[in-house]
Amino acid sequence: MITYEDIRELQQYQPKSDSGVLSLYVDVDQSRASNLNRGFETAVEDQCRRIAEQEAMLENGKVVKFELERGRVMRFLKDYTPKGRGLVIFSDSARQFWWHRDLQVGVPTKARWSPQPWLRPLLELVEDTDRMAVVLIDKQCGRVLSLDATGITQYSEIVSEVPNRHVTTPRDHIWSGAQMERDHIKHIKWHAKRVTDDLCAMIDRLRLTRLVIGGPVEATSIFIDDLPKRLRQMIIGTVSAPVDIGVDRLTNDLQAISLRAELEDELKIVESLITAASKGDRAVLGLSETLEAVNEGRVYRLVVNRNFRAEGKQCSLCGVLIPVELATRCSFCDGALEAAPDLINRASHKVIEQAGKVQLVSVAAAEKLAAVGSVGAVLRF
Repeated sequence: MITYEDIRELQQYQPKSDSGVLSLYVDVDQSRASNLNRGFETAVEDQCRRIAEQEAMLENGKVVKFELERGRVMRFLKDYTPKGRGLVIFSDSARQFWWHRDLQVGVPTKARWSPQPWLRPLLELVEDTDRMAVVLIDKQCGRVLSLDATGITQYSEIVSEVPNRHVTTPRDHIWSGAQMERDHIKHIKWHAKRVTDDLCAMIDRLRLTRLVIGGPVEATSIFIDDLPKRLRQMIIGTVSAPVDIGVDRLTNDLQAISLRAELEDELKIVESLITAASKGDRAVLGLSETLEAVNEGRVYRLVVNRNFRAEGKQCSLCGVLIPVELATRCSFCDGALEAAPDLINRASHKVIEQAGKVQLVSVAAAEKLAAVGSVGAVLRF
């Protein structure tokens, strides 16, 4: 599972002054003809060749260091067997740094050679693939799972002995039939309690905030009724499916539920941001005001239109981000300014470094945000 903590640790990674990080996102989906016969290796080679040509043109002496990283990555890919649809790698030989994850979602093949890991695509994956808890339960069996960009992981499986319901009851055994019915329900509730305990443990450990429940109607109804209030409030949908449902079908059902819930949440976040900013209530809109808040460490949540791109500059001394390309010196420390063609990506890095959050929005939420500058922030103070 990829978490915000993983991204924060990657963002805080500090390479040596004369080294760099090769960030690589690879489409390894074997259902695509271009990836058969290890075509993904050729695609990576093409990406790396472009970077090597750019470094050679700059004549900065780093092309040799890049070649070391390219060789390291290509050796890994030579023996790599795809385990999903995507792959992400960060490599820095100078510090013996290596980080990779298999992804169950598709990614376009891209590479970047830079001082720090290129995290925006990974952040977008985490945002796109909602991290959630999943429970599949019937009267005797329960499965507790989690879902994120790396796929579905089973946390536990619980099997309980539940006596059968009394089907036919003679007239002189009505009380006995009623007692068996009560005993049947009681055992289902005991079973549900065991599943709930495991669910709570997983949610607390992974700090999940969304929950999907699946299974036959009777078992799921009893389960939901007995859930603690905080867990009931996390439910974003239900799945009508057997407990032993296959991973592929379950993933498709969960992604549909997740997308619907995510789009609804994004719209609420943008509407709340715009309302707060109009009242001057710890919120700002537009690139200039947002970057000012980022530079001051005041951002709790950065909200960005997914397709918004901006260029600017960054101070080489204090790290301040400036949305003015014509400036040559930092107005804060008089340091030299360097080009920042990926201004939003750098702003996202700073927010995460300051323990803030980044929310990428699309569709209806993006349209509404575009009308007020395509970027904004909820502030701490």
